[in-house]
Amino acid sequence: MERENRIQLLMEDVAQKDKELLELKEDNGILTGKKKEAEISKENHGYDMLIVGFERAKRQVEFLFPEAKFDKLDPVKVVHNGALIDDDEVDAEGGGDHDPEA
Repeated sequence: MERENRIQLLMEDVAQKDKELLELKEDNGILTGKKKEAEISKENHGYDMLIVGFERAKRQVEFLFPEAKFDKLDPVKVVHNGALIDDDEVDAEGGGDHDPEA
């Protein structure tokens, strides 16, 4: 009888641990999703700050040199081999990421 009680208690303990494990897995899924959202938000914030800084610098240069035209400037392009191209194209050619000297 005592052995059966111990077995019953162990089985209940295992069932409780299984339930706790399931809850932890669900929590992990939720936290993983939140982490991914935060990473995306951080990337977007970095891009937004790049654009803000670019526009600020552009306005300062336009102020200092009012006769100059900067409408062809693009914050996501680089000069590569005498042309204004997307960063991705430079990376594909092996020129490196954001490398103005490439």
